[in-house]
Amino acid sequence: MASTEPRRSPREPSPELLARCHANALEDYRAFAEAAVRADIEEEPGSLFVNLDSRDSIENVAFFTETPDPVRALDRAEAFFRRNPRPWSVILHPGAQPAMRLPLAARGFRDEGKFPGMLLDPIPEEAVAPPDGLRIVPVETLEQLEDLQRAAAEAYGVPYEAPEKGWLSARGLTSYVGYFDGTPVVHGILVAAHGIAGVAYVGTAPKGRHRGFARALVSRIVSDGRAKGCDAAYLWATPMGYGVYAGLGFRTILNYEIWSAPGSPLPPAIRGR
Repeated sequence: MASTEPRRSPREPSPELLARCHANALEDYRAFAEAAVRADIEEEPGSLFVNLDSRDSIENVAFFTETPDPVRALDRAEAFFRRNPRPWSVILHPGAQPAMRLPLAARGFRDEGKFPGMLLDPIPEEAVAPPDGLRIVPVETLEQLEDLQRAAAEAYGVPYEAPEKGWLSARGLTSYVGYFDGTPVVHGILVAAHGIAGVAYVGTAPKGRHRGFARALVSRIVSDGRAKGCDAAYLWATPMGYGVYAGLGFRTILNYEIWSAPGSPLPPAIRGR
Protein backbone atom coordinates (compact mmCIF):
# COMPACT_ATOMS: atom_id res chain seq x y z
CA MET A 1 0.00 0.00 0.00
CA ALA A 2 1.34 3.46 -0.88
CA SER A 3 2.23 5.80 1.96
CA THR A 4 -0.37 8.49 2.78
CA GLU A 5 2.25 10.78 4.32
CA PRO A 6 2.55 14.05 2.33
CA ARG A 7 5.64 14.11 0.18
CA ARG A 8 8.16 16.76 1.13
CA SER A 9 9.05 19.33 -1.52
CA PRO A 10 12.48 18.71 -3.03
CA ARG A 11 15.21 20.83 -1.53
CA GLU A 12 17.87 22.59 -3.52
CA PRO A 13 21.03 20.48 -3.43
CA SER A 14 23.78 21.92 -1.29
CA PRO A 15 27.37 22.02 -2.59
CA GLU A 16 28.09 19.13 -0.23
CA LEU A 17 25.26 17.03 -1.71
CA LEU A 18 26.32 17.88 -5.27
CA ALA A 19 29.85 16.75 -4.45
CA ARG A 20 28.63 13.47 -2.95
CA CYS A 21 26.48 12.77 -6.03
CA HIS A 22 29.41 13.30 -8.39
CA ALA A 23 31.68 11.21 -6.16
CA ASN A 24 29.11 8.41 -6.32
CA ALA A 25 29.17 8.54 -10.13
CA LEU A 26 32.95 8.07 -10.08
CA GLU A 27 32.63 5.25 -7.55
CA ASP A 28 30.48 3.40 -10.07
CA TYR A 29 33.41 3.20 -12.50
CA ARG A 30 35.94 2.37 -9.79
CA ALA A 31 33.82 -0.53 -8.57
CA PHE A 32 33.43 -1.92 -12.08
CA ALA A 33 37.18 -1.65 -12.62
CA GLU A 34 37.89 -3.55 -9.41
CA ALA A 35 35.47 -6.30 -10.46
CA ALA A 36 36.81 -6.73 -14.01
CA VAL A 37 39.83 -8.98 -14.57
CA ARG A 38 41.22 -7.05 -17.56
CA ALA A 39 40.41 -3.53 -16.39
CA ASP A 40 42.94 -0.71 -16.19
CA ILE A 41 42.49 2.37 -14.01
CA GLU A 42 44.43 5.55 -13.26
CA GLU A 43 43.43 8.49 -11.10
CA GLU A 44 44.74 11.84 -9.99
CA PRO A 45 42.99 14.96 -8.67
CA GLY A 46 40.50 16.13 -11.27
CA SER A 47 40.56 13.04 -13.49
CA LEU A 48 39.73 9.34 -13.56
CA PHE A 49 40.65 7.00 -16.42
CA VAL A 50 38.98 3.58 -16.63
CA ASN A 51 39.39 1.00 -19.39
CA LEU A 52 37.04 -1.94 -18.77
CA ASP A 53 38.27 -3.68 -21.94
CA SER A 54 34.76 -3.30 -23.34
CA ARG A 55 33.60 -2.94 -26.94
CA ASP A 56 31.36 -0.04 -25.80
CA SER A 57 32.93 3.40 -25.61
CA ILE A 58 30.76 4.44 -22.67
CA GLU A 59 32.42 1.78 -20.49
CA ASN A 60 35.97 2.92 -21.27
CA VAL A 61 36.13 6.55 -20.17
CA ALA A 62 38.28 9.50 -19.25
CA PHE A 63 36.31 11.37 -16.60
CA PHE A 64 37.36 15.00 -16.02
CA THR A 65 36.09 17.03 -13.08
CA GLU A 66 38.50 19.92 -13.59
CA THR A 67 41.39 20.48 -15.99
CA PRO A 68 43.84 23.30 -15.27
CA ASP A 69 45.92 22.07 -18.23
CA PRO A 70 43.60 20.57 -20.88
CA VAL A 71 46.39 19.74 -23.34
CA ARG A 72 48.25 17.70 -20.74
CA ALA A 73 44.97 16.11 -19.62
CA LEU A 74 44.17 14.88 -23.13
CA ASP A 75 47.74 13.74 -23.73
CA ARG A 76 47.50 11.58 -20.60
CA ALA A 77 44.11 10.19 -21.60
CA GLU A 78 45.28 9.25 -25.09
CA ALA A 79 48.43 7.62 -23.71
CA PHE A 80 46.32 5.63 -21.23
CA PHE A 81 44.06 4.20 -23.93
CA ARG A 82 46.96 3.43 -26.27
CA ARG A 83 48.05 0.78 -23.75
CA ASN A 84 45.00 -1.33 -24.60
CA PRO A 85 43.17 0.27 -27.52
CA ARG A 86 39.40 0.12 -27.17
CA PRO A 87 36.56 2.48 -28.13
CA TRP A 88 36.47 5.21 -25.50
CA SER A 89 34.88 8.49 -24.57
CA VAL A 90 35.42 11.56 -22.43
CA ILE A 91 32.88 12.58 -19.79
CA LEU A 92 33.08 16.17 -18.61
CA HIS A 93 31.74 17.48 -15.31
CA PRO A 94 30.53 21.10 -15.67
CA GLY A 95 33.74 22.22 -13.96
CA ALA A 96 35.81 20.88 -16.87
CA GLN A 97 33.62 21.79 -19.82
CA PRO A 98 34.77 25.35 -20.66
CA ALA A 99 38.47 24.41 -20.79
CA MET A 100 38.07 21.10 -22.62
CA ARG A 101 35.67 21.78 -25.49
CA LEU A 102 38.05 23.39 -27.98
CA PRO A 103 40.96 20.96 -27.35
CA LEU A 104 38.61 18.00 -27.77
CA ALA A 105 37.15 19.33 -31.01
CA ALA A 106 40.64 20.08 -32.34
CA ARG A 107 41.61 16.42 -31.85
CA GLY A 108 38.58 15.09 -33.67
CA PHE A 109 36.40 14.12 -30.70
CA ARG A 110 32.66 14.18 -31.34
CA ASP A 111 30.36 16.18 -29.08
CA GLU A 112 27.58 13.74 -28.18
CA GLY A 113 25.60 16.34 -26.25
CA LYS A 114 24.58 16.83 -22.65
CA PHE A 115 23.52 13.96 -20.41
CA PRO A 116 21.79 14.85 -17.15
CA GLY A 117 22.85 13.85 -13.68
CA MET A 118 19.54 13.42 -11.83
CA LEU A 119 18.81 13.55 -8.11
CA LEU A 120 15.99 12.02 -6.07
CA ASP A 121 15.85 13.72 -2.69
CA PRO A 122 14.32 12.63 -0.44
CA ILE A 123 14.00 8.94 -1.25
CA PRO A 124 10.36 7.83 -0.87
CA GLU A 125 9.64 5.65 2.13
CA GLU A 126 8.08 2.87 0.03
CA ALA A 127 9.01 1.38 -3.32
CA VAL A 128 6.69 1.21 -6.32
CA ALA A 129 4.94 -2.15 -6.46
CA PRO A 130 6.17 -4.22 -9.42
CA PRO A 131 3.65 -5.04 -12.18
CA ASP A 132 1.96 -8.42 -11.97
CA GLY A 133 4.30 -11.18 -13.09
CA LEU A 134 7.54 -9.24 -12.59
CA ARG A 135 9.93 -10.68 -10.02
CA ILE A 136 12.96 -8.54 -9.10
CA VAL A 137 15.82 -10.26 -7.27
CA PRO A 138 19.30 -9.23 -6.11
CA VAL A 139 21.92 -11.14 -8.08
CA GLU A 140 23.60 -13.74 -5.87
CA THR A 141 24.63 -16.51 -8.25
CA LEU A 142 26.59 -16.77 -11.48
CA GLU A 143 23.46 -18.01 -13.24
CA GLN A 144 21.56 -14.86 -12.22
CA LEU A 145 24.51 -12.72 -13.32
CA GLU A 146 24.44 -14.41 -16.71
CA ASP A 147 20.70 -13.69 -16.91
CA LEU A 148 21.43 -10.04 -16.19
CA GLN A 149 23.93 -9.93 -19.05
CA ARG A 150 21.47 -11.61 -21.41
CA ALA A 151 18.87 -8.96 -20.59
CA ALA A 152 21.53 -6.25 -21.04
CA ALA A 153 22.55 -7.57 -24.45
CA GLU A 154 18.94 -7.35 -25.61
CA ALA A 155 18.40 -3.96 -23.99
CA TYR A 156 21.47 -2.37 -25.55
CA GLY A 157 21.35 -4.25 -28.86
CA VAL A 158 24.82 -5.77 -28.48
CA PRO A 159 26.13 -9.37 -28.55
CA TYR A 160 26.02 -11.29 -25.30
CA GLU A 161 29.29 -11.31 -23.36
CA ALA A 162 29.91 -13.61 -20.40
CA PRO A 163 29.97 -11.51 -17.22
CA GLU A 164 32.93 -10.98 -14.93
CA LYS A 165 32.52 -13.18 -11.85
CA GLY A 166 33.96 -10.35 -9.77
CA TRP A 167 30.61 -8.56 -10.00
CA LEU A 168 29.26 -10.96 -7.41
CA SER A 169 31.63 -9.60 -4.77
CA ALA A 170 32.27 -6.07 -6.04
CA ARG A 171 32.60 -3.54 -3.24
CA GLY A 172 29.51 -1.39 -2.82
CA LEU A 173 27.61 -2.90 -5.76
CA THR A 174 24.32 -4.79 -5.67
CA SER A 175 23.09 -6.07 -9.02
CA TYR A 176 19.43 -6.78 -9.80
CA VAL A 177 17.63 -8.72 -12.49
CA GLY A 178 13.90 -8.77 -13.12
CA TYR A 179 12.13 -11.82 -14.52
CA PHE A 180 8.81 -11.91 -16.34
CA ASP A 181 7.40 -15.36 -17.01
CA GLY A 182 10.80 -16.75 -16.10
CA THR A 183 12.65 -14.64 -18.69
CA PRO A 184 15.16 -11.94 -17.64
CA VAL A 185 13.82 -8.64 -19.02
CA VAL A 186 15.18 -5.79 -16.89
CA HIS A 187 18.36 -5.11 -14.94
CA GLY A 188 20.18 -2.50 -12.89
CA ILE A 189 22.80 -1.90 -10.22
CA LEU A 190 22.83 -0.11 -6.87
CA VAL A 191 26.05 1.76 -6.05
CA ALA A 192 25.84 2.60 -2.34
CA ALA A 193 28.64 5.08 -1.67
CA HIS A 194 29.07 8.52 -0.09
CA GLY A 195 25.58 8.23 1.41
CA ILE A 196 24.08 8.17 -2.09
CA ALA A 197 22.06 5.39 -3.71
CA GLY A 198 23.61 5.46 -7.17
CA VAL A 199 21.55 3.84 -9.92
CA ALA A 200 23.55 2.36 -12.79
CA TYR A 201 23.43 -0.05 -15.72
CA VAL A 202 19.65 0.08 -16.09
CA GLY A 203 18.10 -1.45 -19.17
CA THR A 204 14.98 -3.20 -20.38
CA ALA A 205 14.81 -5.80 -23.13
CA PRO A 206 12.49 -4.72 -25.97
CA LYS A 207 9.88 -7.31 -25.01
CA GLY A 208 9.56 -5.71 -21.57
CA ARG A 209 9.38 -2.02 -22.47
CA HIS A 210 6.44 0.29 -21.76
CA ARG A 211 5.13 -2.03 -19.05
CA GLY A 212 6.47 -0.30 -15.93
CA PHE A 213 9.33 -2.78 -15.44
CA ALA A 214 12.17 -0.23 -15.36
CA ARG A 215 10.14 2.06 -13.09
CA ALA A 216 9.66 -0.76 -10.57
CA LEU A 217 13.30 -1.81 -10.76
CA VAL A 218 14.70 1.68 -10.20
CA SER A 219 12.29 2.22 -7.33
CA ARG A 220 13.47 -1.04 -5.74
CA ILE A 221 17.10 -0.01 -6.14
CA VAL A 222 16.68 3.37 -4.45
CA SER A 223 14.51 1.85 -1.72
CA ASP A 224 17.23 -0.69 -0.93
CA GLY A 225 19.74 2.16 -0.93
CA ARG A 226 17.61 3.96 1.65
CA ALA A 227 17.67 0.81 3.80
CA LYS A 228 21.48 0.89 3.57
CA GLY A 229 21.55 4.42 5.01
CA CYS A 230 21.60 6.50 1.83
CA ASP A 231 19.77 9.81 2.12
CA ALA A 232 19.39 10.56 -1.61
CA ALA A 233 19.58 8.78 -4.96
CA TYR A 234 21.50 9.80 -8.06
CA LEU A 235 21.90 8.58 -11.62
CA TRP A 236 23.20 9.51 -15.02
CA ALA A 237 20.36 9.49 -17.54
CA THR A 238 20.30 8.51 -21.19
CA PRO A 239 17.60 9.86 -23.51
CA MET A 240 15.83 6.48 -23.43
CA GLY A 241 15.56 6.37 -19.65
CA TYR A 242 14.97 10.04 -18.86
CA GLY A 243 11.17 9.84 -18.81
CA VAL A 244 11.20 6.88 -16.42
CA TYR A 245 13.46 8.69 -13.97
CA ALA A 246 11.58 11.98 -14.17
CA GLY A 247 8.35 10.09 -13.52
CA LEU A 248 9.83 8.75 -10.29
CA GLY A 249 10.72 12.26 -9.11
CA PHE A 250 14.35 12.50 -10.21
CA ARG A 251 15.36 15.97 -11.38
CA THR A 252 18.40 17.26 -13.23
CA ILE A 253 21.06 18.92 -11.06
CA LEU A 254 24.14 18.55 -13.31
CA ASN A 255 24.60 18.30 -17.04
CA TYR A 256 27.58 16.18 -18.08
CA GLU A 257 28.99 16.35 -21.60
CA ILE A 258 30.15 13.26 -23.46
CA TRP A 259 32.71 13.41 -26.25
CA SER A 260 33.44 10.22 -28.17
CA ALA A 261 37.00 9.59 -29.30
CA PRO A 262 37.68 9.34 -33.05
CA GLY A 263 36.38 6.02 -34.31
CA SER A 264 34.51 5.37 -31.03
CA PRO A 265 30.82 6.20 -31.55
CA LEU A 266 28.48 5.84 -28.62
CA PRO A 267 26.12 2.85 -28.72
CA PRO A 268 22.70 3.82 -30.20
CA ALA A 269 20.98 2.87 -26.91
CA ILE A 270 23.08 5.52 -25.13
CA ARG A 271 22.77 8.24 -27.75
CA GLY A 272 19.03 7.67 -28.14
CA ARG A 273 19.22 8.40 -31.84
